[in-house]
Amino acid sequence: MKIHVKRFKRHTAFLLLICTLFPAFSLSMTGCSSSLKEPVRVTGYKLNTYVNIDAYTDGGYSTDKLNEILKEALALCDTYEKMFSRTDSDSTLYKLNHGETDVVPESLGELISYGIDYGRLSGGAFDITIGSVSSLWDFTSDSPAVPDADKIEEALRFVDYTKVELSRNTDVTYTVSMPENTIIDLGAVAKGYIADRIRDFLLEKGINHAIINLGGNVLCIGAKDSSTPFSVGIKRPFSEDASPLVTLNIDNKSVVSSGNYERYFYQDDTLYHHILNPKTGYPYNNGLTDVTIISDLSVIGDCLSTTCFALGLEEGMKLIEDTEGVEAMFVETDGTIHYSSGFETYLK
Repeated sequence: MKIHVKRFKRHTAFLLLICTLFPAFSLSMTGCSSSLKEPVRVTGYKLNTYVNIDAYTDGGYSTDKLNEILKEALALCDTYEKMFSRTDSDSTLYKLNHGETDVVPESLGELISYGIDYGRLSGGAFDITIGSVSSLWDFTSDSPAVPDADKIEEALRFVDYTKVELSRNTDVTYTVSMPENTIIDLGAVAKGYIADRIRDFLLEKGINHAIINLGGNVLCIGAKDSSTPFSVGIKRPFSEDASPLVTLNIDNKSVVSSGNYERYFYQDDTLYHHILNPKTGYPYNNGLTDVTIISDLSVIGDCLSTTCFALGLEEGMKLIEDTEGVEAMFVETDGTIHYSSGFETYLK
């Protein structure tokens, strides 16, 4: 495998985003926290993936109470899925997409706002109104197939994030206005937002050494202990080998990857994957197989990993180098690896 490291000059740039600020957390006063030799873990199948949360400190709680807290954190996945799911007819987003409501809770409004902002930032290469098209593709089917070209062309008529208008109400809800038949799909950004909310919950409970893994979307709360960072392995695209492509030392950061190896199928010897181009309705084919982002907020990592994959290597790397506080690794289909200027400091 060739490893090619590109160096770029970093500039300060402001992203026009509605960012969630960290609150001043009040830590639980149940007792003195201690580090755990072995983490306490809870697991579940949530958000169509396997999820686990590992606590490396007891937070001053008994083992039973700590397990209870971690289960509450895990249950937040269900809470937010009921809000963000495109396919669940009981979800708030489903009702918005089908004209049953135009007022949404604060969390859904914030997530839609992130999507609109990254649509602008990418010049439309990333578009949360891709739902009319993505609903035609089924990458989980036992016999997936490329949708009919006429159906894709018809669905593209309703893809345009610029036609979604969002306004904040006095009761912290949001009003959303969008054309009929527009379908918002937040699958590319929801897990990052949910991971951030789980972190908020755990910190409020005094759990300040933990790792949240939402199906490969990883968020580290602090480090394993006062001197040992978490080790996070990045999957080798399309490999059945368990050995990671690279391993990172992570302390209080998020690591998110987007790639064409996550959900895909072959038809007539052509690879079709789930990252769709909103201009064509078909998967991106730009020479990339993976983009991994290191960031403070997991929702930012989620947004940027998909955005940078959509933009391609050159434009995606420029965006990273123009953005403070984030680093990225780009992997081309031939195995060539490109690091942003500060990424190597995280390599183990």
